[in-house]
Amino acid sequence: MNSTDWEIHSLERAVVRLQHQEPVINEPHDVPTVEAMLGVATNDRKFKRERRQALEDIEAILYRKKAGRVGEEAVEQTLSEMIFPEGTHVFRNASLLIRKGYRVEIDVLILTPSFALVLEVKNIAGTLFFNEEEGKTVRIRENGQADEFDCYVHQLDRQISGLNQFLASHQISLPIYGAVVLANQNTVVKKRPVTFPLLYRKQLARHFRSLRSDNPILSAVTVNQLSRLFGPRVEEQQEQPLCMERDLSPLMFRRGVLCLQCNQRILAYQGRGWYCRTCEIPGREAVRQAVEDRLILINLEITNKQCREFLMIGHSSQATRILKSLELNKFGEPPGTSYYKIGKGPLKWAEESRKSTSQ
Repeated sequence: MNSTDWEIHSLERAVVRLQHQEPVINEPHDVPTVEAMLGVATNDRKFKRERRQALEDIEAILYRKKAGRVGEEAVEQTLSEMIFPEGTHVFRNASLLIRKGYRVEIDVLILTPSFALVLEVKNIAGTLFFNEEEGKTVRIRENGQADEFDCYVHQLDRQISGLNQFLASHQISLPIYGAVVLANQNTVVKKRPVTFPLLYRKQLARHFRSLRSDNPILSAVTVNQLSRLFGPRVEEQQEQPLCMERDLSPLMFRRGVLCLQCNQRILAYQGRGWYCRTCEIPGREAVRQAVEDRLILINLEITNKQCREFLMIGHSSQATRILKSLELNKFGEPPGTSYYKIGKGPLKWAEESRKSTSQ
């Protein structure tokens, strides 16, 4: 799972946990109320309003991320059809740490012996107006609604400036070009940018050919060395739980082990384990997902007590078995032991990691 897919997955899990769903009464015993599922008094109007707003905000971000991924895939197809000169390297979704506190994200970087080309990919529908002086890009929807974004040209300029500093820090001088690429061929542009070219993705190959030069500045060997130098400096940002990133209250998220199909809370049955009576499917993966949800939404660490509270289980021994069976690092001694995962990506069962390592 690449970084974009992982971010989309995390947002999707936030939407599931923020949704206010009445439990389906399908158990012979007491079913937890919505208040119990949330762990808060949901008659608090202010809280309900804030949670609803958080859900709307996350859904809007998720929509944009998914649209962006579709655009990246369309441009990826175009790049796969292009012919590049010998020694060319193509980097996708690059994240460059220029110095502490200064990082640039580049959708596509094409590095050749003669130049570098930075592409800012946008998948957006409607009619666009670029206002570089005010630093805004305005999109008019079909219904007439106007949306304002940070100017795509300014974003691209920042990326090129960062890349220039990155190369200069390694005593490398190379022309750097940039272009905004529209993945949606139906997007209408009424006012075009001046500083950088604006291309539809089908124009990308032609534009690249116009930049090609028969006089390389760097040898193929140097470009290869540069690509190896470039690779290690592309650092993954430390993952932050959504509560910290979006300033959300942990109490907004639904608790419990939720079925991965119907999103209703499921229980553990003696002799059968976790099981969804509604969908009639085992819930082992739902347990793994519940622990992962707390790690990516609330805190990167989890204790036995926090596991019991979030998964809504009663016994510390049960929580211990769950945490020890997952691929988690731990520190501290009981009862203060904390478990955590390092880096982005899905949480795995420890047995799966051992199998993949041995193969």
